[in-house]
Amino acid sequence: MDGQQPQTGSESPPRSKDRSSSKKKPPEDDPRNKTKLNLNIKTLADDVRDRLTSFRKSTTKKEKPYIQHPTDSQIAMCDLPLAQPVFEECFMNLSEKEILDLFEKMMEDMNLNEDRKVPLRGKDLMTKREMVVQYISATAKSGGLRNSKHESTLSSQEYVHELRSGITDDKLLNCLESLRVSLTSNPVSWVNNFGHEGLGLMLDALEKLLDKKQQEIIDKRNQHKLIQCLKAFMNNKFGLQRILGDERSLLLLARAIDPKQTNMMIEIVKILSAICIVGEENILDKILEAMTTAAEQNNRERFAPIVEGLDNHEALQLQVACMQLINALVTSPDDLDFRIHLRNEFLRCGLKKLLPVLKEKENEELDIQLKVFDENKEEDFIEVSHRLEDIRSEMDDMNEVYHLLSNMVKDTAAENYFLSMLQHLLLIRNDYYIRPQYYKIIEECISQIVLHRNGVDPDFEYRKRLEVDFSHLIDQCVDKVKVEESEKMASEYSKKFDEEFTARQEAQAENQKKDEKIKELETKLHQLEAERKAAPVPSGAPPPPPPPPPPPGALAILPHGLQPKKQYNPEAAMRRANWSKIGPQEMTETCFWIKAKEEQFESPDLFAKLMLSFATQTKVAEELLGCLAGDFIPPLLASRRSMREHSKHPHRSHWNFT
Repeated sequence: MDGQQPQTGSESPPRSKDRSSSKKKPPEDDPRNKTKLNLNIKTLADDVRDRLTSFRKSTTKKEKPYIQHPTDSQIAMCDLPLAQPVFEECFMNLSEKEILDLFEKMMEDMNLNEDRKVPLRGKDLMTKREMVVQYISATAKSGGLRNSKHESTLSSQEYVHELRSGITDDKLLNCLESLRVSLTSNPVSWVNNFGHEGLGLMLDALEKLLDKKQQEIIDKRNQHKLIQCLKAFMNNKFGLQRILGDERSLLLLARAIDPKQTNMMIEIVKILSAICIVGEENILDKILEAMTTAAEQNNRERFAPIVEGLDNHEALQLQVACMQLINALVTSPDDLDFRIHLRNEFLRCGLKKLLPVLKEKENEELDIQLKVFDENKEEDFIEVSHRLEDIRSEMDDMNEVYHLLSNMVKDTAAENYFLSMLQHLLLIRNDYYIRPQYYKIIEECISQIVLHRNGVDPDFEYRKRLEVDFSHLIDQCVDKVKVEESEKMASEYSKKFDEEFTARQEAQAENQKKDEKIKELETKLHQLEAERKAAPVPSGAPPPPPPPPPPPGALAILPHGLQPKKQYNPEAAMRRANWSKIGPQEMTETCFWIKAKEEQFESPDLFAKLMLSFATQTKVAEELLGCLAGDFIPPLLASRRSMREHSKHPHRSHWNFT
């Protein structure tokens, strides 16, 4: 009966020839098969997802080499073209159950979700029949996706042949670009037909590119195209199952994570986030195992590439995608202890320092992911506090955690063991490099012992010593830390050297400008000296007579009998006095300047003192001071010395003084 009745829409259709061949075939003389003519509806109903796109017009294309495939024999049965009237008449003769089965196959082949299937199922039988006929007719005419960039249409098996031929570089890039479009636009049956062999070939090509030590630009572009093809391939139930069924897929995706290739890393991180959310129950363990294996091959922390992607502040979409993956990994486990363990591992890896910086950015998508992270963290801490009998503590504070542990084990059998653990920790020698590595190994051992995933407590009767060479392990860790610190110091020194070198070049350029300025000033100085020497030397003749008196008419101008004042021209420029000049017409009869005879106070000493006190040029003032000192100080000193001698010997005559 199973072989004679078509499958219902609720049942999953067979995925391969092996499964369909296990069912009994109906006898050839079954009257129910006579109306199907050459269309072979039974075969179409059983495997329509693999063959809806196999109806093709007969062409004169060059024959491709034969590729064995589970559905090749069934596809060959439907390759012959069928007249359109006969084609439609055959579908009009199908029963209601057969139409419903084909309708379900059509919706499955179109990769529709349940929300979109519900309104389509509510249509009447005639509408469903017309939709099935139109869909299969259109698929038969198109013969698959036609890419406008390529002259010929490539079937799924032709892509398999191209990948199997071992093409590289630009040829591989063109093939992958066309394959990505085909995987995105073709129905699920086309993807199913390609995936039997094509997925393995894509993973082989990706692994080959990742294993290359010297990767060229074209290799990185091919890696990105392969990741895009894998993303398009898994965008349906069949492709997702095939991806999860291959052991290499997750490992290669984890190995391909490269913060330096921003666009490709965004694609990979989104793929891993989707797999983590919609995958099977143990998918989290597979993803973590793949990330751990990839990190061990690169000799780094397993979450370091994700945190490094978060630190790329120039790629905002990469930061959002990395936070999505972190939330997917941290929130997936049902076990509270394991969630806290994963979150703390991310925080230790550098996320704790980046969170304040990320929260300062104004981006809605990133803010949502950060809010999800903080809310889940707070919920887990609340659950921990409930587990610890409503004791609310700050889990990030070392003193709070220590006091909490101390209170938990106090007056219990575990107190002595806790004390012994602390005493052993005190025995770790105080070394800048070694101490952190000891604590790192101890923390890893404690996390593996406490966070066991098999649901069974450890064997507490086990008393054998751990056969692990911790000294060698610590030495390796210390060497690694020293190398990292040396590289960091070298990077800092290199940066300082660049800064100093730049400053030195700037200083040299500035000195060169100053040297040129000095040479220019020296040249001007020589020119001025030459001009001074070339000027005539003043003679020793007496000064010229004073200017003649003004005409009689000018004397009558001054009021109150005021005489013209003598003009004094000092040798050096004098500072301007802070007073205003009084004009002759402003004076009254009793004015001081009418009767003043200032000529009687005229003396060289007075002018010298005035120039010394109010001259604007310091050099002239110093020369005047030197002249005064040379002219007046020696006689003054001699006079004072003679007076002193006379006071000591009054009987001597003053002609004996020297």
